[in-house]
Amino acid sequence: MKPKQLIILGVVLVALIFLYSFSGNVENTGSKSGLQAGDVIINSETLNVNDVTSLKISDADDSVHLSRQEGSWVVSNRDNYKADFSKISRVLKKLIEIKVAEQLKAGASTYSRFDLSDPKEGSDGEGAGTRVQLFKSNNESASVELIVGKRFGGATVDSGQQGGGNGKYLRLGGNENQVFIVADSLYDIESSTSSWLEKTPFSIDKPKNILVTHSDEQKFNFTRTEEGGDAVLEGLSDEEELNTSNTSSIVSPFASFTFKDVVVGDNAKPENTGLAKPVNVEVSTFDGFNYKIAIGKGEGANVDSEEQEAALTSATYYLKYSVDATFPEFKLKAREAQDDEVIKDDASDEDKKKISELVKSRDLEDKEKQQKDYEEKKKIWKDKLDKEKSFSGTIYEIDSWNAEKFFNKREDLVKKKEKEEAKGEVDPGSVLNLPNEGGALPAIPGTLIPGITPQNDDSGE
Repeated sequence: MKPKQLIILGVVLVALIFLYSFSGNVENTGSKSGLQAGDVIINSETLNVNDVTSLKISDADDSVHLSRQEGSWVVSNRDNYKADFSKISRVLKKLIEIKVAEQLKAGASTYSRFDLSDPKEGSDGEGAGTRVQLFKSNNESASVELIVGKRFGGATVDSGQQGGGNGKYLRLGGNENQVFIVADSLYDIESSTSSWLEKTPFSIDKPKNILVTHSDEQKFNFTRTEEGGDAVLEGLSDEEELNTSNTSSIVSPFASFTFKDVVVGDNAKPENTGLAKPVNVEVSTFDGFNYKIAIGKGEGANVDSEEQEAALTSATYYLKYSVDATFPEFKLKAREAQDDEVIKDDASDEDKKKISELVKSRDLEDKEKQQKDYEEKKKIWKDKLDKEKSFSGTIYEIDSWNAEKFFNKREDLVKKKEKEEAKGEVDPGSVLNLPNEGGALPAIPGTLIPGITPQNDDSGE
């Protein structure tokens, strides 16, 4: 064989080796090895959704541990605070049902291209994915482990499904040779602990009395005489009124309470949360609920100090509450009489008897309906109380807009009434100054005065 032919053969051989090496790392495949397009990723024989007792999600920056205890899901790394069950249920159902949209052959060296590297590897987390571990029967080792990667931006997949950029790259732990594309964004899979917390521990409906007490014993007592009415501040003079821009969130407090995170461990100590000297808020409602709420400013020793007053917006705030209730007793409301219940003067005894029996029947029916409505309402109240009691005592980190206004002083809550013009008073500048009777009228060129006929002066004088 000639030298030139040997050189050509060598080049071809090198090219073939390179192509083989690359195709072994990443390749669209229709082979029958491993999972194929349309296959369920988590086989029900391997793991049933009802068997899952624990769920761990972690990435290079954060992690969360969820576990099922006595039939309820909790966030283990937040002192077993109650978890958002609807979100957990949604994620587990999705993971159990998710199918392969497209299969790729990929080696470990290519994982970072899809953000599928192990999140433990690499300090900067570049190219790392999100690990999802599913446990059953309190096993120490995961029954199923997934690594969720970056968004899939392709338009089509081998199975004929439309990806549309809403899918994700994914691989199974222990499977070193396959990467899958799934036609789901998996947006609920988050490593942030706060995103899994039950976010509606309590809400205050129909507030009646609101008493705000500062750490210096300064008090502000707001009251309503009827549901939906305006709140009145005790001690207002006739020349004062509420500054509604600063009191609206106080007189209707925590109608939809939200928080940023649950505080545990040393971070929850009173000296770290401002709850050693809190602003105390006591709220009673028309439905009989009684709330005691403590709000602390986390920075500094005294939340009422002048030095900190200017920095309220940049502070970190914390809240703790307790709740109890004494529900209103049942009160029968008088039923409005109907036209056919009126007994006429000339009515016969038989007609009077019929109408009387009709009234009794309707009264009884109305009473039973009112009692039923009351019992249904009372059950709602009791369920609400039981739920809110289960969260009481927890320390929450809350947004500044939820807390700042409770720290306001009297001068922030009250303003002087704006003066109104007295009724019947006339602005002197708005009145035409006419001359006295008998006086000469002013000349108004080009105009006529109603009731006066102009005369021509023909005297010639």
